[in-house]
Amino acid sequence: MPSNQIERKLAAIMFTDIVGFTSIASTNEQYAIDLLQKQRITLFPVIEKYNGIVHKELGDGLLVSFNLTSESVKCAIAMQKSIKDIKDLNLRIGIHEGEIAIGGNDVLGDDVNVASRIEPFSAVGGVSISGRVQQNISSNPDFKTQFIVKPNLKGVSQEISIFAIISENLPLPDMSTINAKINKTPPIGVIAPSHFICVIASI
Repeated sequence: MPSNQIERKLAAIMFTDIVGFTSIASTNEQYAIDLLQKQRITLFPVIEKYNGIVHKELGDGLLVSFNLTSESVKCAIAMQKSIKDIKDLNLRIGIHEGEIAIGGNDVLGDDVNVASRIEPFSAVGGVSISGRVQQNISSNPDFKTQFIVKPNLKGVSQEISIFAIISENLPLPDMSTINAKINKTPPIGVIAPSHFICVIASI
């Protein structure tokens, strides 16, 4: 589309993060670069399998879109399984649903911000989702979820419940870590910089 044209659509938005990547990059830059290449080689075929389109690499993460919300969740599970035995390629993944605006290489919207806040509540090697996503997939017996927390998220005015995907033996987050994150969360309206890695799926 032309660079000045904005496309709006409903989407399931997923952010991923390589845990500890900043520390890895600060101690061994070449190893960090190699780790990013392993991520591309391993995850891009998985994303393609679930009809995903990679929009952008953002630091150690990806921005991807899918046609179906269920495909984004299936892809997230498959992504975690595909990297299970790759040293130091440890991901957190978070998914939310809402409206996004796509213009050129940018993907914007309040719900993109929400998705970025959900990802840190994922376990290492796990997948966290919002209540909207949980409702959307609740009738699918392939997906099992467990309620985690209902926090006040940074820069987010809407109420958000967070669940963990526990299908395929995905891990639950450590609640002591979750509680620490909640205690550090500033009041609504105080927007902290977000770390962008996302997967977006059309509903």
